[in-house]
Amino acid sequence: MKFSDLSARVDHAISLAFAAEVGALTEALRDILSTEPGGPHTHPWLQTGTLHNSIQSEITDNEAIIFSNDPVAAVQEHGTPKLLPRPSFGPLAAIAGPGIAQRIGAAAVAALRGEN
Repeated sequence: MKFSDLSARVDHAISLAFAAEVGALTEALRDILSTEPGGPHTHPWLQTGTLHNSIQSEITDNEAIIFSNDPVAAVQEHGTPKLLPRPSFGPLAAIAGPGIAQRIGAAAVAALRGEN
């Protein structure tokens, strides 16, 4: 097999795994933002669903961003002088990061071995 063919196969496997991980992380963040009122207040409570529904992701090349265009996201994440922070984005990324890296790496290894 030519190196260029192998490289393309690995790149494709990494891209697929990366997209799947971004999708899963986006859904996990939406799940965190679905805490019912009256439950633990370590995360924002689901009130109207606007914050939950505002969570989006974009992938370009080997880069992804998961974000909200709702100004409430920054208030909840960082707090205000009158509201304690209820971070979701940062802690989720910190917890999920090592597993994401492992799964993307495993996809690359599988492609090198011709397993996918």
